[in-house]
Amino acid sequence: MDPRIELFTIKRTDVRVYMNLGFEGEDLKFDGHDLGTTVDEHWGSSEYEYTATVLAKDLGPLYALHGIVPGEKEALLEALAPLFSTNSGYTQFKAYLKKHGIAFDTFTY
Repeated sequence: MDPRIELFTIKRTDVRVYMNLGFEGEDLKFDGHDLGTTVDEHWGSSEYEYTATVLAKDLGPLYALHGIVPGEKEALLEALAPLFSTNSGYTQFKAYLKKHGIAFDTFTY
């Protein structure tokens, strides 16, 4: 099973937010899912899904930035999790990657 950390969760009657950071194979993936009437009011749909993926070939600088041996997935997750465990985690994660010149792809639905 690929390592994964729950970064942030909100469960209210008007909104539920789930954000996770983990690996899919060798790729690092931040994924989030927002649901509820608050989401519908903001986005025009009651669901909003979003991901940012750093491919395995682009992870070297991220491991180096944190002084972690490449391939130590759990250690990388533990180093990154405190940085992005807020309601703005997805935006912060993308900004962090851009700041450090780490390539990533995004998807929203």
